[in-house]
Amino acid sequence: MQESPSRHLGNEQDGGDSVVQSAQLGPSGPFRPLVSSPTQFVNRHPWLVALVALAAVQLASSGILQGSTLAAFADVLQFTIMVLMVAGTAVNIPRSKGAALGFWTLMTVSAAMWTFDYWMWVYYEVIRSVHMPAPQPGDTLLILHVVPIMMALAMLPHRTAKDGSSIASRLEFALIACWWVYLYFQFTFVWQVLHFEAASFHRNFNLLYHAELATAIICFFYLAQHSSGEWQEIYNHYLIGFLIYAPTSAIINILIQQGSYTSGGLWDLPLTISIAYLAWIGFHARKLNPQPDKDREERQTGFAVPEWVASFAAASIPAIALFSFERLQDPPEVRRFRIVLSFTAMLVIAILIFTRQQLLNRRLAHLLDDSKHAYDNLERLQTQVMLSEKLASIGRLVSGAAHELNNPLTAILGYSELIADDQSVPAAQRGFAEKISQQARRTKNLVSNLLSFARQTPPQMRLTDINALVNNACQLRIGGLSGKILLTRDLQADLPPVVGDDNHLLQVFLHVLNNAADAVEEVGGGEITVRTRAHDGHVIVEIADTGPGITEPARVFDPFYTTKPLGQGTGLGLSACYGIVQQHEATIECENLRPKGALFRINFKRRPKRFPPKLWSCLSQ
Repeated sequence: MQESPSRHLGNEQDGGDSVVQSAQLGPSGPFRPLVSSPTQFVNRHPWLVALVALAAVQLASSGILQGSTLAAFADVLQFTIMVLMVAGTAVNIPRSKGAALGFWTLMTVSAAMWTFDYWMWVYYEVIRSVHMPAPQPGDTLLILHVVPIMMALAMLPHRTAKDGSSIASRLEFALIACWWVYLYFQFTFVWQVLHFEAASFHRNFNLLYHAELATAIICFFYLAQHSSGEWQEIYNHYLIGFLIYAPTSAIINILIQQGSYTSGGLWDLPLTISIAYLAWIGFHARKLNPQPDKDREERQTGFAVPEWVASFAAASIPAIALFSFERLQDPPEVRRFRIVLSFTAMLVIAILIFTRQQLLNRRLAHLLDDSKHAYDNLERLQTQVMLSEKLASIGRLVSGAAHELNNPLTAILGYSELIADDQSVPAAQRGFAEKISQQARRTKNLVSNLLSFARQTPPQMRLTDINALVNNACQLRIGGLSGKILLTRDLQADLPPVVGDDNHLLQVFLHVLNNAADAVEEVGGGEITVRTRAHDGHVIVEIADTGPGITEPARVFDPFYTTKPLGQGTGLGLSACYGIVQQHEATIECENLRPKGALFRINFKRRPKRFPPKLWSCLSQ
């Protein structure tokens, strides 16, 4: 089938030598072809060129060198590539964090274990000039080097780490490692060291090693499909490298078992290319600098690799132990070793599961405490919102009535004072007029409190010295205190100023002090402590007393709520204070002290460090 010219040009653009890629208008007018030189291709794809050169060197050495010289050359070449693989994964460790740090650390451990196996080939065939024994010491690390890879994949470095993740999740990786190590000792080690049997050893070695490789390949494929960006590219590269390595390794192991494998042969060509490709991935990842994907929903409801693998591993060990116990044809030392190994593995995994569960329970307890605190804060916020709405609705109702009452009360008070001052009016009538005037003043004060509660008086905001206001309030109140009441002040020096209305805040402090004095007088005397301090960007005023406490602290700011006897309190004072404090964008709280007493805490915001100069000048006047 004949290809179209455009497709032919497109294919040659990626890998051809000095071919026409596109046309460009030259300075003289006609189109001039652009030429891609081999140097540009080498600069653009250095690692691909290196792989091709490596393959060429491997082929050339297979045709030129022979015998032990060829084996030595191949062993040294592959060992050098493995050292580069360790370096390629290790260079990513310093710049990684979180799950990515664990990923590259485990990949480096795997590469180091794998490199030791290739060092054994160099040691025997190059240094000692003898054939590689079977089994050889590096077989253990070779078969187990895939375990750190699977643990690295289980860390899911492409996902954003969840808040609150702890050591409990990492214990699942230890469960995975214990299971694969158990399988190695159960099916391979017994025929490798304990009771060598070549057929069983090679069969179990190949099955277990390639089962590990197949699992790693499946994990790489899955993660490549469920990731994006740089991590997806890294997973795809590793997937390609292991897809080349796995079948090549299986064929070479079969040749080793048959005694027909020689280092440097043709089957070493795909093996060398695959490990060189895997070594290149680490250096390429350093250039990519992959970051976890924060936008994918998978990080919340995704494929939980460690959980199901750990559960399967813990459940399969008893079944494997029973299978080993029923194999009566195995040598006695093998059966005893397998039984002891199974019980040891179950004990270790039980300890890991118990430890993990304890850590999860502790984490759950912390989450429950946080939830309880959040719920309490929510209830407190709902209470404040309800109280604010209640005050707002009552305030609107009261403000209208107070304005209507103020006008006739002013007339009643004025005429009653005129009658009381008129000497021509009989004494009895002047007495009645004075009583009318007293009740009118009382009613007018009540209306004034209603208006203050309804926040009808606009505040005049300016920079306010809280310590000065507290001192003024204490001086005004201290004269009316009995000798059994002690008023102490603990005021922080250099207290930052706040923005507020002096008169309104003085009214608040006086009213709280009056309530504290009444409470202390009720128990026959005591102490009132006024304290100011700055903390965490706030200015705090605390007024504490040693009285009997408050029966219902949550209702103390409700309108018309009072604990005083009938005729001594209207229940609007603290409601008005609450409205004033809210108008200053502050908070007022009440709580009982132990063993007795009550505490009122007023929390103001400190003035901003940066404020428009014109506004500051207005506030300071």
